[in-house]
Formats: sequence, C-alpha cells, structure tokens
Amino acid sequence: MIRARVAKKDPDAIDFLGDLYFHERLGLQKDMQKAIDLWTEAAELGSIGALYNIGVAYYHGEGVQENRVKAYEFYTKAAMQGHAVSRYNLGCYEGRKG
Repeated sequence: MIRARVAKKDPDAIDFLGDLYFHERLGLQKDMQKAIDLWTEAAELGSIGALYNIGVAYYHGEGVQENRVKAYEFYTKAAMQGHAVSRYNLGCYEGRKG
C-alpha cells in the first residue's frame, strides 16, 4: 500500500517511508541516507513533516553532518507552513540566544 502511494508521488507516503527507514520499522533495515533522500523528495513535493524531519536530522547529525544552522532553516520552512513542533523548536532556539 505505501509503495503504491510512493510510486504516485504522494508526499505524505514518501515522508512516512522515510520514517520507516529512519526508525527501522516494518522489517526495513535502518538506512539513514535512504530516509534523508525520501524526506528531501517529500519536502520538494510539499510535505511539511518532511521539512521538520530533515531539520531534526541536521540538528542531531543523523544521516547528515550536524549543522544547526541548516536545522533551523528547515524548522523555519516548516513553521512558516504551520508545523507546531518546528515553531516550538525555533522558540527554544530564540530563548537560548537570549
């Protein structure tokens, strides 16, 4: 079912498949690069969740080199489209900056 939706370029399905690879679920082996690639594709197709997931990956250096500046760029893109957790993360960042 998921693969059929991925083949039809459904951004939510692509984001979800990235999550499955990232968290090693439903029998898939953990593949960080595959997860990043899927999230990137989903983000390009309009997935707000994928933008957030890429931000998390950059923040923690999972599948990509840690880069907090890029993480906040992705959080900002997601927050501007209404992603609440991204807004929260940006608020925490601003609070730490002072």
